[in-house]
Amino acid sequence: MSEGSEPPKTDENRDDESAESTIEDVVALLTNIPGVGPKTAEKLGAAGFDTLEKVVEADKEELAAAVAGLSVAKAELTQTEAAELLEKVKSGAIDLSGKSKSKRKKPPEPEPDRHELEPLEAVARAEERKRLVTGYDEEKVALGIPVGPKWLTKFEKARIIGARALQISMGAPVLIDTKVAPKGRFSFAEAELRSGVLPMTVRRTLPTGEFHDIPLSILLKNTRLD
Repeated sequence: MSEGSEPPKTDENRDDESAESTIEDVVALLTNIPGVGPKTAEKLGAAGFDTLEKVVEADKEELAAAVAGLSVAKAELTQTEAAELLEKVKSGAIDLSGKSKSKRKKPPEPEPDRHELEPLEAVARAEERKRLVTGYDEEKVALGIPVGPKWLTKFEKARIIGARALQISMGAPVLIDTKVAPKGRFSFAEAELRSGVLPMTVRRTLPTGEFHDIPLSILLKNTRLD
């Protein structure tokens, strides 16, 4: 035998292939009996009941013993169903020759939904309509406030008071009369904020990272500090 040539198939190999195909055919055949599933059909075939005739002619107690959990009453019902199926096969009412080897076809996948998209020009015009500048926005730009409200938010107020109190504790010169100012660094810093003498700016940052520094004096004109 030359190198690289495949060894001839032995009788043992043929028997194994035929045995596998026989088991598949037996399962496909016996599952045509109402109430018999693939596992039950495989156990019946392994016990020698591999045809409809053998199932019908078998002793019901032996048939029940071949499948664990199968009662004698259930075995007798299976024989009745197999007998009716066998009669239909013999009369030609049912043809199992094609069913035994047929494979279940995979259902076709549904086509994806199709949606008509608007032209890019229409989308651009819609975006422009969403970006209409209101009178409030024009007023803020005129005041020099391009980002956020035109007043000082409570968070910005808290940051300013905290930063100014820290400056005072580190020796920064005070900007109001200490004789009439309240005691305590934070109260003193708040009093300076109310007086509008703090030369500070408020930085407002956009989600894009762009920021704008707004003079504190502009925001204080529209902020209630009482």
